[in-house]
Amino acid sequence: MANKDIDHRAIEKHVKEINKAYQRAARKYPVTVPVTGKGFTISAGIIGVGIEQDPQIVRLLFWLGEQPRQGFAAQHAYAEQSAVPLEDVQVLAHALERDGLIDSAGVFGEDGAYRVTADGRVELRRLTQLRSDPAARHRYATDAFLRWLYTTAHDQHPTAFLTTAESHFAGDELSGTELHYALARLIHSGLAEDAGTEPKTVAITIDGIDCVLSGATVSDYLNRTRPGDYYSINGTNIVAGSQAKVEQHNHNNAFDPSAMREFAALVQQLAPTYGMEPAQQAELVRDAEVLAEEASSETAQPGRIRAAFDTVMGGLAQIGAASAGLDLTMQHGQQALNTVFGG
Repeated sequence: MANKDIDHRAIEKHVKEINKAYQRAARKYPVTVPVTGKGFTISAGIIGVGIEQDPQIVRLLFWLGEQPRQGFAAQHAYAEQSAVPLEDVQVLAHALERDGLIDSAGVFGEDGAYRVTADGRVELRRLTQLRSDPAARHRYATDAFLRWLYTTAHDQHPTAFLTTAESHFAGDELSGTELHYALARLIHSGLAEDAGTEPKTVAITIDGIDCVLSGATVSDYLNRTRPGDYYSINGTNIVAGSQAKVEQHNHNNAFDPSAMREFAALVQQLAPTYGMEPAQQAELVRDAEVLAEEASSETAQPGRIRAAFDTVMGGLAQIGAASAGLDLTMQHGQQALNTVFGG
Protein backbone atom coordinates (compact mmCIF):
# COMPACT_ATOMS: atom_id res chain seq x y z
CA MET A 1 0.00 0.00 0.00
CA ALA A 2 1.27 3.43 -0.90
CA ASN A 3 2.33 5.74 1.91
CA LYS A 4 -0.39 8.37 2.26
CA ASP A 5 1.36 10.40 4.98
CA ILE A 6 1.41 14.12 4.17
CA ASP A 7 4.82 15.83 4.27
CA HIS A 8 3.76 19.01 6.03
CA ARG A 9 7.31 20.36 6.19
CA ALA A 10 7.71 20.07 2.43
CA ILE A 11 4.38 21.84 1.89
CA GLU A 12 5.31 24.63 4.30
CA LYS A 13 8.66 25.09 2.54
CA HIS A 14 6.92 25.23 -0.85
CA VAL A 15 4.43 27.83 0.40
CA LYS A 16 7.26 29.98 1.77
CA GLU A 17 9.04 29.86 -1.60
CA ILE A 18 5.83 30.94 -3.36
CA ASN A 19 5.36 33.84 -0.93
CA LYS A 20 8.95 34.99 -1.49
CA ALA A 21 8.42 34.87 -5.24
CA TYR A 22 5.28 37.03 -4.93
CA GLN A 23 7.14 39.50 -2.72
CA ARG A 24 9.98 39.82 -5.24
CA ALA A 25 7.49 40.31 -8.07
CA ALA A 26 5.57 42.92 -6.06
CA ARG A 27 8.73 44.92 -5.43
CA LYS A 28 9.74 44.77 -9.08
CA TYR A 29 6.26 45.37 -10.51
CA PRO A 30 4.22 47.51 -8.05
CA VAL A 31 0.51 46.87 -8.23
CA THR A 32 -1.83 49.77 -8.95
CA VAL A 33 -5.54 49.70 -8.20
CA PRO A 34 -7.70 51.30 -10.88
CA VAL A 35 -10.70 53.35 -9.78
CA THR A 36 -13.89 52.83 -11.78
CA GLY A 37 -14.57 55.56 -14.31
CA LYS A 38 -11.29 57.36 -13.72
CA GLY A 39 -8.68 58.51 -16.17
CA PHE A 40 -5.96 58.31 -13.52
CA THR A 41 -4.83 55.45 -11.31
CA ILE A 42 -4.74 55.83 -7.54
CA SER A 43 -1.55 53.99 -6.64
CA ALA A 44 -1.06 51.75 -3.66
CA GLY A 45 2.42 53.27 -3.23
CA ILE A 46 3.80 56.76 -2.92
CA ILE A 47 5.59 56.80 -6.27
CA GLY A 48 2.72 55.54 -8.44
CA VAL A 49 1.22 57.66 -11.17
CA GLY A 50 -1.93 59.45 -10.04
CA ILE A 51 -3.58 62.86 -10.19
CA GLU A 52 -0.24 64.60 -9.59
CA GLN A 53 0.04 64.64 -13.40
CA ASP A 54 -2.81 67.20 -13.55
CA PRO A 55 -1.80 70.41 -11.71
CA GLN A 56 -5.28 71.96 -11.97
CA ILE A 57 -7.09 69.07 -10.34
CA VAL A 58 -4.45 68.83 -7.59
CA ARG A 59 -4.79 72.54 -6.78
CA LEU A 60 -8.56 72.17 -6.32
CA LEU A 61 -8.15 69.12 -4.08
CA PHE A 62 -5.60 70.88 -1.86
CA TRP A 63 -7.83 73.96 -1.64
CA LEU A 64 -10.77 71.84 -0.53
CA GLY A 65 -8.48 70.06 1.93
CA GLU A 66 -7.70 73.39 3.59
CA GLN A 67 -11.37 74.00 4.36
CA PRO A 68 -12.94 73.11 7.76
CA ARG A 69 -13.04 69.33 8.19
CA GLN A 70 -16.83 68.96 8.07
CA GLY A 71 -17.54 72.07 6.02
CA PHE A 72 -18.39 72.34 2.35
CA ALA A 73 -16.80 74.86 0.00
CA ALA A 74 -18.54 76.25 -3.08
CA GLN A 75 -17.20 75.97 -6.60
CA HIS A 76 -17.71 79.64 -7.34
CA ALA A 77 -15.53 80.59 -4.35
CA TYR A 78 -12.61 78.64 -5.79
CA ALA A 79 -13.25 80.05 -9.26
CA GLU A 80 -13.05 83.60 -7.92
CA GLN A 81 -9.91 82.94 -5.89
CA SER A 82 -7.99 80.99 -8.54
CA ALA A 83 -9.21 82.90 -11.63
CA VAL A 84 -10.16 79.56 -13.19
CA PRO A 85 -13.43 79.74 -15.18
CA LEU A 86 -16.37 78.28 -13.27
CA GLU A 87 -17.08 75.86 -16.12
CA ASP A 88 -13.57 74.42 -15.77
CA VAL A 89 -13.92 74.19 -11.99
CA GLN A 90 -17.13 72.20 -12.43
CA VAL A 91 -15.35 69.70 -14.66
CA LEU A 92 -12.48 69.32 -12.19
CA ALA A 93 -14.88 68.86 -9.27
CA HIS A 94 -16.85 66.26 -11.20
CA ALA A 95 -13.65 64.28 -11.87
CA LEU A 96 -12.69 64.35 -8.19
CA GLU A 97 -16.20 63.35 -7.12
CA ARG A 98 -16.30 60.52 -9.64
CA ASP A 99 -13.04 59.19 -8.17
CA GLY A 100 -14.43 59.31 -4.64
CA LEU A 101 -12.01 61.98 -3.45
CA ILE A 102 -14.66 64.61 -2.69
CA ASP A 103 -18.38 64.61 -1.78
CA SER A 104 -21.08 66.93 -3.08
CA ALA A 105 -23.56 68.57 -0.74
CA GLY A 106 -26.29 67.74 -3.28
CA VAL A 107 -29.85 68.04 -2.02
CA PHE A 108 -28.64 68.31 1.56
CA GLY A 109 -26.93 71.65 1.13
CA GLU A 110 -25.77 74.25 -1.28
CA ASP A 111 -25.66 73.02 -4.86
CA GLY A 112 -22.09 72.98 -6.21
CA ALA A 113 -20.45 72.73 -2.79
CA TYR A 114 -17.95 69.97 -1.95
CA ARG A 115 -15.79 68.57 0.84
CA VAL A 116 -12.89 66.10 0.88
CA THR A 117 -13.72 62.46 1.66
CA ALA A 118 -11.65 60.04 3.74
CA ASP A 119 -10.14 58.66 0.52
CA GLY A 120 -9.39 62.23 -0.50
CA ARG A 121 -7.47 62.76 2.76
CA VAL A 122 -5.40 59.65 2.01
CA GLU A 123 -4.64 61.00 -1.47
CA LEU A 124 -3.65 64.39 -0.05
CA ARG A 125 -1.20 62.65 2.28
CA ARG A 126 0.30 60.72 -0.65
CA LEU A 127 0.66 63.91 -2.68
CA THR A 128 2.35 65.67 0.24
CA GLN A 129 4.86 62.84 0.57
CA LEU A 130 5.41 62.77 -3.18
CA ARG A 131 6.46 66.44 -3.16
CA SER A 132 9.65 65.53 -1.28
CA ASP A 133 10.69 62.74 -3.68
CA PRO A 134 13.56 64.20 -5.81
CA ALA A 135 13.43 61.42 -8.41
CA ALA A 136 9.67 61.73 -8.90
CA ARG A 137 9.96 65.51 -9.26
CA HIS A 138 12.77 65.12 -11.81
CA ARG A 139 10.82 62.58 -13.88
CA TYR A 140 7.77 64.84 -13.91
CA ALA A 141 9.77 67.98 -14.77
CA THR A 142 11.45 66.19 -17.69
CA ASP A 143 8.18 64.81 -19.08
CA ALA A 144 6.19 68.02 -18.57
CA PHE A 145 8.85 70.28 -20.09
CA LEU A 146 9.17 68.09 -23.18
CA ARG A 147 5.38 68.06 -23.68
CA TRP A 148 5.35 71.84 -23.28
CA LEU A 149 8.03 72.20 -25.96
CA TYR A 150 5.98 70.00 -28.27
CA THR A 151 2.83 72.05 -27.66
CA THR A 152 4.49 75.42 -28.25
CA ALA A 153 6.18 74.13 -31.44
CA HIS A 154 8.70 77.00 -31.45
CA ASP A 155 12.06 77.83 -29.91
CA GLN A 156 11.31 78.74 -26.32
CA HIS A 157 13.11 80.38 -23.44
CA PRO A 158 13.25 77.60 -20.80
CA THR A 159 12.15 79.77 -17.86
CA ALA A 160 8.88 80.55 -19.63
CA PHE A 161 7.82 77.05 -18.61
CA LEU A 162 7.88 78.10 -14.96
CA THR A 163 4.96 80.48 -15.60
CA THR A 164 2.65 77.66 -16.71
CA ALA A 165 0.31 75.47 -14.67
CA GLU A 166 2.30 72.43 -15.82
CA SER A 167 5.30 73.63 -13.78
CA HIS A 168 3.59 72.37 -10.61
CA PHE A 169 4.07 68.80 -9.37
CA ALA A 170 1.75 67.35 -6.73
CA GLY A 171 0.61 70.88 -5.94
CA ASP A 172 4.14 72.28 -5.49
CA GLU A 173 6.10 74.60 -7.79
CA LEU A 174 9.15 73.26 -9.61
CA SER A 175 12.31 75.29 -9.05
CA GLY A 176 14.65 76.80 -11.62
CA THR A 177 17.29 74.28 -10.56
CA GLU A 178 14.93 71.37 -11.21
CA LEU A 179 14.14 72.82 -14.62
CA HIS A 180 17.90 73.08 -15.34
CA TYR A 181 18.42 69.40 -14.48
CA ALA A 182 15.44 68.34 -16.62
CA LEU A 183 16.68 70.39 -19.57
CA ALA A 184 20.20 68.97 -19.23
CA ARG A 185 18.82 65.44 -19.41
CA LEU A 186 16.66 66.21 -22.46
CA ILE A 187 19.52 67.85 -24.36
CA HIS A 188 21.99 65.09 -23.50
CA SER A 189 19.46 62.44 -24.62
CA GLY A 190 18.82 64.22 -27.93
CA LEU A 191 15.15 64.95 -27.21
CA ALA A 192 15.73 68.71 -27.13
CA GLU A 193 18.47 70.99 -28.43
CA ASP A 194 19.94 74.39 -27.72
CA ALA A 195 18.80 76.64 -30.58
CA GLY A 196 22.02 78.65 -30.30
CA THR A 197 20.27 81.98 -29.83
CA GLU A 198 20.81 84.76 -27.33
CA PRO A 199 19.08 84.82 -24.94
CA LYS A 200 19.17 81.04 -24.79
CA THR A 201 16.24 79.15 -26.28
CA VAL A 202 15.64 75.44 -26.74
CA ALA A 203 13.67 73.45 -29.27
CA ILE A 204 12.27 69.93 -29.45
CA THR A 205 14.00 67.47 -31.79
CA ILE A 206 12.53 64.77 -34.04
CA ASP A 207 13.32 62.18 -31.36
CA GLY A 208 11.59 64.40 -28.80
CA ILE A 209 8.49 64.56 -30.97
CA ASP A 210 8.55 60.76 -31.33
CA CYS A 211 8.77 60.45 -27.54
CA VAL A 212 5.74 62.67 -26.98
CA LEU A 213 3.68 60.99 -29.72
CA SER A 214 4.55 57.52 -28.37
CA GLY A 215 2.76 58.35 -25.13
CA ALA A 216 5.72 56.98 -23.15
CA THR A 217 7.56 58.79 -20.39
CA VAL A 218 11.03 60.08 -21.17
CA SER A 219 12.56 57.32 -19.01
CA ASP A 220 10.56 54.58 -20.74
CA TYR A 221 11.31 56.02 -24.17
CA LEU A 222 15.07 56.18 -23.53
CA ASN A 223 15.18 52.71 -21.95
CA ARG A 224 12.97 51.03 -24.52
CA THR A 225 14.18 47.87 -26.22
CA ARG A 226 15.11 48.79 -29.75
CA PRO A 227 14.08 46.20 -32.36
CA GLY A 228 17.06 44.50 -33.99
CA ASP A 229 17.50 42.77 -37.33
CA TYR A 230 15.68 39.50 -37.90
CA TYR A 231 17.17 36.48 -39.63
CA SER A 232 15.90 33.35 -41.32
CA ILE A 233 18.16 30.36 -40.60
CA ASN A 234 17.89 27.37 -42.93
CA GLY A 235 20.61 24.80 -42.55
CA THR A 236 23.88 26.65 -43.16
CA ASN A 237 22.24 29.61 -44.92
CA ILE A 238 21.42 32.83 -43.10
CA VAL A 239 19.13 35.34 -44.79
CA ALA A 240 18.97 38.82 -43.24
CA GLY A 241 15.42 40.05 -43.08
CA SER A 242 16.18 43.76 -42.82
CA GLN A 243 19.73 44.17 -44.13
CA ALA A 244 21.71 42.71 -47.02
CA LYS A 245 24.92 42.86 -44.99
CA VAL A 246 25.14 40.80 -41.83
CA GLU A 247 27.67 41.46 -39.09
CA GLN A 248 28.06 39.04 -36.23
CA HIS A 249 28.84 40.33 -32.74
CA ASN A 250 29.53 37.95 -29.89
CA HIS A 251 27.51 39.70 -27.21
CA ASN A 252 24.07 39.43 -25.74
CA ASN A 253 21.70 41.87 -27.45
CA ALA A 254 19.29 41.54 -24.52
CA PHE A 255 21.73 43.39 -22.25
CA ASP A 256 21.16 47.13 -22.67
CA PRO A 257 23.49 49.35 -20.58
CA SER A 258 22.21 52.63 -22.06
CA ALA A 259 20.82 53.75 -18.69
CA MET A 260 24.35 53.52 -17.28
CA ARG A 261 25.68 55.79 -20.03
CA GLU A 262 22.96 58.31 -19.19
CA PHE A 263 23.82 58.14 -15.49
CA ALA A 264 27.55 58.61 -16.18
CA ALA A 265 26.81 61.67 -18.33
CA LEU A 266 24.65 63.15 -15.57
CA VAL A 267 27.46 62.73 -13.02
CA GLN A 268 29.95 64.46 -15.33
CA GLN A 269 27.57 67.35 -15.98
CA LEU A 270 26.53 67.94 -12.37
CA ALA A 271 29.90 67.26 -10.72
CA PRO A 272 30.70 71.03 -10.37
CA THR A 273 27.51 71.47 -8.30
CA TYR A 274 28.41 68.89 -5.62
CA GLY A 275 30.71 71.22 -3.70
CA MET A 276 33.76 68.89 -3.77
CA GLU A 277 37.44 69.72 -3.65
CA PRO A 278 38.97 70.01 -7.16
CA ALA A 279 40.97 66.77 -6.82
CA GLN A 280 37.96 64.83 -5.56
CA GLN A 281 35.81 66.23 -8.35
CA ALA A 282 38.37 65.29 -11.01
CA GLU A 283 38.56 61.73 -9.66
CA LEU A 284 34.76 61.39 -9.73
CA VAL A 285 34.62 62.66 -13.31
CA ARG A 286 37.32 60.13 -14.35
CA ASP A 287 35.37 57.31 -12.71
CA ALA A 288 32.22 58.43 -14.56
CA GLU A 289 34.16 58.47 -17.84
CA VAL A 290 35.28 54.88 -17.21
CA LEU A 291 31.66 53.87 -16.59
CA ALA A 292 30.59 55.58 -19.82
CA GLU A 293 33.32 53.79 -21.79
CA GLU A 294 32.42 50.38 -20.36
CA ALA A 295 28.71 50.93 -21.07
CA SER A 296 29.46 52.12 -24.63
CA SER A 297 31.59 49.13 -25.60
CA GLU A 298 30.25 46.88 -28.36
CA THR A 299 31.21 43.94 -26.16
CA ALA A 300 29.93 45.43 -22.93
CA GLN A 301 30.62 43.19 -19.95
CA PRO A 302 28.03 43.32 -17.13
CA GLY A 303 30.66 42.61 -14.48
CA ARG A 304 32.94 45.45 -15.57
CA ILE A 305 30.01 47.85 -15.84
CA ARG A 306 28.78 46.94 -12.37
CA ALA A 307 32.27 47.44 -10.91
CA ALA A 308 32.60 50.85 -12.58
CA PHE A 309 29.12 51.81 -11.38
CA ASP A 310 29.95 50.84 -7.79
CA THR A 311 33.09 53.00 -7.95
CA VAL A 312 31.07 56.04 -9.08
CA MET A 313 28.38 55.50 -6.44
CA GLY A 314 31.09 55.09 -3.81
CA GLY A 315 32.57 58.44 -4.82
CA LEU A 316 29.15 60.09 -4.58
CA ALA A 317 28.56 58.56 -1.15
CA GLN A 318 31.80 60.12 0.14
CA ILE A 319 30.60 63.66 -0.58
CA GLY A 320 29.94 65.27 2.78
CA ALA A 321 27.65 68.16 1.85
CA ALA A 322 24.10 67.24 0.87
CA SER A 323 22.45 69.00 -2.06
CA ALA A 324 19.46 68.65 -4.35
CA GLY A 325 21.79 67.82 -7.25
CA LEU A 326 23.52 65.05 -5.30
CA ASP A 327 20.21 63.56 -4.14
CA LEU A 328 18.94 63.61 -7.70
CA THR A 329 22.11 61.91 -8.99
CA MET A 330 21.96 59.17 -6.37
CA GLN A 331 18.31 58.51 -7.20
CA HIS A 332 19.12 58.40 -10.91
CA GLY A 333 21.98 55.98 -10.23
CA GLN A 334 19.70 53.60 -8.34
CA GLN A 335 17.17 53.81 -11.13
CA ALA A 336 19.89 52.99 -13.70
CA LEU A 337 21.02 50.03 -11.63
CA ASN A 338 17.48 48.66 -11.44
CA THR A 339 16.96 49.21 -15.18
CA VAL A 340 20.15 47.48 -16.31
CA PHE A 341 20.54 44.74 -13.71
CA GLY A 342 16.99 44.40 -12.35
CA GLY A 343 15.59 45.62 -9.04
